[in-house]
Amino acid sequence: MLENSLSRRNFLKASGMVAAGGGASMMLAGCNPSSTDTPQASDKKKILRYGSANSKQGLDMQRANNSQSACVADSVCESLLRWTEDNELVTCLLKEIPTFESDGLTLKCELKEGIKFHDGTTLTAKDVKYTFERMFKPETKALSTSFFDKIKGAPEMLAGKATELEGLTVQDDTHFTFTLSEPYIVFVSVLGISYACIFPEKACEAAGANWGTGTNLIGTGKYKIKSNDDTTEVVLERFDDYHDGKPALDEIRIHYYDDTNTQLLAFKNNDIDFCDLPSSLYQQYSSDADVKDLITAYQTLGVNFINLNLKEGLGLTDPKVRQALSLAINRQELVDNIASGNGTVASGWLAPATPGYDKSAPAFEYDPEKAKSLLAEAGASDLKLSAKVRKSNEKLLVAVQEYWSKVGVTLDVQVEDNAVWNTDWAAGNLQITTLAWYPLFADGDQHLYTYFYSTNAAKKSSFYNNPEFDKLLVEGRSESNKDKRTEDYKDADNLLTRTDFATLPLYWPKNSFVAKKYVKNAKVGNLIYHFFDVDIDTSNSDYTVPED
Repeated sequence: MLENSLSRRNFLKASGMVAAGGGASMMLAGCNPSSTDTPQASDKKKILRYGSANSKQGLDMQRANNSQSACVADSVCESLLRWTEDNELVTCLLKEIPTFESDGLTLKCELKEGIKFHDGTTLTAKDVKYTFERMFKPETKALSTSFFDKIKGAPEMLAGKATELEGLTVQDDTHFTFTLSEPYIVFVSVLGISYACIFPEKACEAAGANWGTGTNLIGTGKYKIKSNDDTTEVVLERFDDYHDGKPALDEIRIHYYDDTNTQLLAFKNNDIDFCDLPSSLYQQYSSDADVKDLITAYQTLGVNFINLNLKEGLGLTDPKVRQALSLAINRQELVDNIASGNGTVASGWLAPATPGYDKSAPAFEYDPEKAKSLLAEAGASDLKLSAKVRKSNEKLLVAVQEYWSKVGVTLDVQVEDNAVWNTDWAAGNLQITTLAWYPLFADGDQHLYTYFYSTNAAKKSSFYNNPEFDKLLVEGRSESNKDKRTEDYKDADNLLTRTDFATLPLYWPKNSFVAKKYVKNAKVGNLIYHFFDVDIDTSNSDYTVPED
């Protein structure tokens, strides 16, 4: 799950997205049109230069939890399944998407035959078993085991009480079986996320603690690591033995930048071809004649919202008060003025691409007079609240402060250092705050259970606790009927945001990237920049092959 500042920076841009840039200069190939050495467009090497921040967590996705690492690692290593840029789950290393047996616990899987790792070895089910067992070994210190800990025996391995994963058995080189400790239909979906990428046992063991650094990362992906200094640049090259067709690009150069301003200048100066455009720079570059036509905005799966602490004694236990706070906010103005137009006013918690999104629900209403009336009914006409936010969210909450003041609510806004805020948020110390929350993939469980199920809400300064809501989420975790699951999440969303007003969704954010005109098929499904389908149009006159 990705949260705003945790989101894109910590997988959770937990809000800043992968973006980097390169320092390679452009080579004017064939300046003399009469030269017989001038390469034809079809002969030009296809080299993509991508700009990103350096996560400094390495590329081992068992020990990293950020979108920058995933951007690189996902081109090198692959999971059993894959989420596309259209937020659809498809096969990758498996022959087909598996389904649970009638017990809801047993998942039989079959690998495609003959898939090669970059070192020439063949992928087998033993590598799958090794990868998952490595994840649960205490010494690995994996960061995202919670996605997979329903595998039988996982808790015992994490506690150091077992050395083998009971719930993953190998039948032969291509057949293996997962057995879960409890029904968890979402498990099939998590087999497609970055944290589930499969490693070759021998190479990973040989690298030891260096796995994920330098060139010590080997997978089955379209591209393999050519060089990596871990600091300024990673270079990937095409893997000619890729199992699913010839990769389009000859080379991908990921250039790391310390700040987004430098990164965007590198793009403008033609040092990189493709990078993220953070919302803080959108206004500047959307009016830049050299860049504005190269911007692509895309709808994420995330939501920007006001988090309310519902503990007793904090003034927010009455749903009428919470509804009044919602009615007092002009969300369209927030989208226009705070998000520079890059967003859609929310009508619920779940974004449109997420199963459970209610198409019939209207956008949240702006009605300050009704807000005043509800506050009066609740005896809260002089309500005083306090908020703590990170610097990146200060402008938004100051705008909310102004809206609430017009209905008689006083909001004190304080800015906290990111680390202090994170601690206060997890400890339940924030009465009011604002953030963005991004699921890793399009599923209601990812979006709702991870934040608002009662035991989770207590760890996120929410303390929402509604047994009816919890029941819907529990049912959704084991329901194999997709239509029924969708209805469960739709009902849960409406209960959360329209009956209880337990949180105040503001808008569904759009993020943006910039790409040169010769970069083809650039697309982002959620938060991670992938190069699965990216190509270079070598016939475009703006494209010249970068120097080595």
